[in-house]
Amino acid sequence: TVMELLDALSGNQNAKSVAELSLSPLFRRDYNSLYKGIQDFLPPPEQAINEASQDNLLSVVSATVPPPFSRSFYLFGLDVTPYPRPHSGTLEDKKYIYQPNQIKGNKPINIGHSYSVLAALPEHSEPDNSSWVIPLLGERVSSQQKDSDVAQKQVRKIFSLPSVPWQDHLSVLVADSVYSQRSFLSAQVQLEQLVTITRARSNRVFYRQFVPQDEPTDQLGHPRWFGDKFDLKDDTTWGEPHQVVCSTFMTSSGTTTLSENLWMEADVNERN
Repeated sequence: TVMELLDALSGNQNAKSVAELSLSPLFRRDYNSLYKGIQDFLPPPEQAINEASQDNLLSVVSATVPPPFSRSFYLFGLDVTPYPRPHSGTLEDKKYIYQPNQIKGNKPINIGHSYSVLAALPEHSEPDNSSWVIPLLGERVSSQQKDSDVAQKQVRKIFSLPSVPWQDHLSVLVADSVYSQRSFLSAQVQLEQLVTITRARSNRVFYRQFVPQDEPTDQLGHPRWFGDKFDLKDDTTWGEPHQVVCSTFMTSSGTTTLSENLWMEADVNERN
């Protein structure tokens, strides 16, 4: 019943209720079986799925992740997926979630649930193949939790199991600016085989490392904690880049775009 329900859901994305899925030709049972299949899918609370069962499931899924062949690391992606449910009056633990809005001036928010998803990003087996992802862990972020806290537990989970194929290999995690917080990055530094790459918000302000002068000064008070400002919005504070790399890319519409990457100084401190 559940397998046919998934087929009906995949083939009918315009259904406005669960009962409408029973009308799909892919669902060969009556609507009573639909509700019964949903109720009996999960075990009762006294037999809830324990951590050992989750670890076994993760081990099975991780075995489908192909090893890298052209790059020297496993690649993972992390993000939060919003699920708007503004008209569900009986849905528990709803909260404000982020949802882009095309109308200028409107706040990009909605009401519903959000889910933290950690997925493996394997390489293309052939140049013409489209990219695909392998979801490893998915967990709803409750109203009492932060996105980065749930994500931190998920990252630790996939690197704590000895059965995963990337256990002793270099891995790279890419994430959005939500995960550029110090609390999240400092926790990932403890994983020696993991390199975390996150975006930085355009309004971030960093400070370079302060280098004290050799000659003594008569300045009173404590020496400077930080060096010169590095404001991402003010290019006059960037300084000279160590390296400039220009690349040309072909978009899906057939036009070419020029991307210029500036490799700036890395010895900067984030301002609290």
